[in-house]
Amino acid sequence: MNSLRLYQKILLAWLALLLFGAATLLGLPHRETTAISLVVIAVMTLLGLICLAVFLREPNPKNKPVFLNFAIFFILSSIASFLPAFIGKAFWVEERFAGLFAYQYSTTTPYFFLPFALIYLVFDSLFNGSSIAKKYLMTFLLVGGVFAYYNHPIYQEPKYLYSTQDIVDFKLVATSVDELKKKSGSEPTPKEIAATIELNAWESGRQVGTLFEDEELRRVEEILPYLAGSNFIPLLFRPLYFSNIYMNVLCVVFVFLFFGYQYKNDPPQGAYIEKILFLFLPYCSLEILHHYGYIKSVEFSTFLDFMSIGGLLSLLNLFMLVVFFSLRLRFITSVKGEFYERELVSDSEHISRWRDGFDDLIVHHFLNPKTFHGRFLAPRPPRNES
Repeated sequence: MNSLRLYQKILLAWLALLLFGAATLLGLPHRETTAISLVVIAVMTLLGLICLAVFLREPNPKNKPVFLNFAIFFILSSIASFLPAFIGKAFWVEERFAGLFAYQYSTTTPYFFLPFALIYLVFDSLFNGSSIAKKYLMTFLLVGGVFAYYNHPIYQEPKYLYSTQDIVDFKLVATSVDELKKKSGSEPTPKEIAATIELNAWESGRQVGTLFEDEELRRVEEILPYLAGSNFIPLLFRPLYFSNIYMNVLCVVFVFLFFGYQYKNDPPQGAYIEKILFLFLPYCSLEILHHYGYIKSVEFSTFLDFMSIGGLLSLLNLFMLVVFFSLRLRFITSVKGEFYERELVSDSEHISRWRDGFDDLIVHHFLNPKTFHGRFLAPRPPRNES
């Protein structure tokens, strides 16, 4: 009965937030938002509420920070995906670069909290005996260092994206095209454009010289397609997408590290934690593919198509996360679940790993239990009660 009330509270809170979001969209001017994006935001909000409930009900103190981190990630991701649509339209309307600032920070910020949540969980397994404060410190130093390395330019200079090689070259080519059109009245050729400008060679984000003629011509041909309509947008935000790819690669590396450590040392984890972490492997991999697609998009319409397809694929993954976070919540709010988690804290060396129907299905149909004895799914010897 208590579990039912808890689920009702989560559902009511979620519906209230959805109604608030719908009222905001109806009542305030905003940029156009796709239906898939809104559904992704709604599901992430639900995940944030479920993780918050797990955090509050978690019987194992060492697992509380794990689910708090996930709750923060999902809730902030929802806000970061929803709020920028109103910046520059309903708020800070007179600020010319408000939309740019909102997009660049909302695009990168979730990719600090995603690796933070995942890597903290990995460190929790690797350094199980360390204090929560030490694990938080190690996670912050690693994730913060990598995030700062790739994102510090936009925090040092909010208009940094306008000073990248792509945009500097874009401006020169666009200016040359406009001037040549005024003179001749026709569309200039790449050779004519290259003859009127001087493009620089870049290294580590700095100009180090000028390009040779053949390289300059190739560069002009590369830039020209971005001059049409809104095609420049993927070019402008390309550094952000590269940064997000690197942060997701970091996540993938640590997920593999986690399961490698699990296979070698077989430390028991709370019920469903391994499955939850495993689901982030396709999630982060899809994020890498999505952002790579954004980078390779030349036409803005293709860029939007990638966003829609990427949102749909991520949505399927998010639904699976809803299922397993919910199963975790149901487990820890049950009598047997609470007992198991407390025993896991006091005597983890003699506690068998929790197995559900999904585990049994995998073992019986896809694995040889003898091969995996003592790895992931095999029970441990009972403790001596002498």
